[in-house]
Amino acid sequence: MRERTRITFIVVLLVATFLVTTFMAIRAQMQTTYHRATAERVIRDWTRVAADELARRADAQAGFYGTYPILQRMLAMDHVPARAELASPLVVCAFRFERGEVMAPECPPPRRAWLRPRLAAIAGHPPPPAERAPLQEGWHHTYVYAIAEDGKSISGFEVHRPALGVYFGNVIKMRPLIPPSLANGRITNDAIRIRVVDRWRNVIYTSHDLGDAPLSLRLPIEEGHMKGMTVEASIDPYVAPLLVFGGIPRPLPIFTVTLVVIGLLLFTALMQLRKERALARLRSDFVASVSHELRTPLTQIRMFAETLLLDRVRSADERRQSLTIIDQETRRLAHLVDNILQFSRGERGTLQIAPAPHDLAALVRETVDAFAPIAKARGVTVALELPEEAIADVDQDAMRQVILNLLDNAVKYGPAGQRVIAGVRGRELYVDDEGPGVPANERDAIFERYRRLDRDRERAIAGMGIGLSVVRELVSLHGGTVRVETGSHGGARFVVTL
Repeated sequence: MRERTRITFIVVLLVATFLVTTFMAIRAQMQTTYHRATAERVIRDWTRVAADELARRADAQAGFYGTYPILQRMLAMDHVPARAELASPLVVCAFRFERGEVMAPECPPPRRAWLRPRLAAIAGHPPPPAERAPLQEGWHHTYVYAIAEDGKSISGFEVHRPALGVYFGNVIKMRPLIPPSLANGRITNDAIRIRVVDRWRNVIYTSHDLGDAPLSLRLPIEEGHMKGMTVEASIDPYVAPLLVFGGIPRPLPIFTVTLVVIGLLLFTALMQLRKERALARLRSDFVASVSHELRTPLTQIRMFAETLLLDRVRSADERRQSLTIIDQETRRLAHLVDNILQFSRGERGTLQIAPAPHDLAALVRETVDAFAPIAKARGVTVALELPEEAIADVDQDAMRQVILNLLDNAVKYGPAGQRVIAGVRGRELYVDDEGPGVPANERDAIFERYRRLDRDRERAIAGMGIGLSVVRELVSLHGGTVRVETGSHGGARFVVTL
């Protein structure tokens, strides 16, 4: 009960630790996500400022250095100049509105028809200079105009929109788009990627190849010479720490990895606790089995020893029988103790052997003779299949223990009165019984420590579950292997290969 309470307490602590760690990881992930979203919003805001400033300055540049000087020249002329006469890449065709008519020799009739009512409206109600804006014919055509001082005529021309791209470049070269007061002027226009496109995605101007630039935005130009164009802008990530403290946090998979690792550790810890609990149960069963195994021969020895001490025997045959039983049980007890000692040494890793050349056939014969009283008590006959001599490098005591364990296993789990065969063939030693055998799916598992077949537990056959594990360890120390297969009479046949 105390052990179960301790394990439950440990499990609760582990689960609580996992939950707390999960909560902290989720909170950290949320904070990182929020910080990243805030940083990206700040970067985009400054990118929008840069794009808006570019569009505003480019429009002013196009008016002050581009269209305004051309219009002033046209006002000074007494005729409608040809495009070649103006010699400017900005001019598509020139026009003049006077006395209700549009004079534009190089402009197609549909455009003259579109200009006439609009120029008439302007002539009737001329706007203040500050409010004058280019005329826009959809997204295709832009016209600029100037009113003569006497107000009797309007001169203007259609703007060649692709030629406006040069003014974006001029703006980039002149002054920073982001205020120099920000980051002490360390953010220059080189850190801003710009591309200007028209409505049909034709590139008007580009400073850098945007590619898959992160945090890029698109700012449509809604008025002025560049109306209908779109500024695509992005700020290089390397200047992000200058705009946002700490820069843009990277998505950190470390939180997910941490949770996965902690989950695996928790699972491993629970599995270890489960194994520990199972091992504790096996050891408890082992102690109980050992106690039971030792008690039976000790009880027999004590009972017949008292019989002899109290002189309760009635004949020499009864005395001999009592001494035989005492000898038999003493041998069994010694065998049990040897098994436990060997198993304990194997558990501690101190099990050692000293191989030397020995006659394996003679060793089997000697061991079977020593085991005879135990076999006789069950009515078991042990037959030998031995060559005259079989020399092998073995530890005599260790190999004797192997043979005794296999014989004891055959006698214990086989039927009374059976015939067991112990033999040597080449470098193989085998013990063949007439018992129920070992199921094929259990043939590897029976060599594990504390392992016993369920059917043997149900039949209440005494055993500690360590005999075959001792066999495997001793054989392994010899560099050999042990296996179990179906015997010649349907039982189990244990084969040790040296």
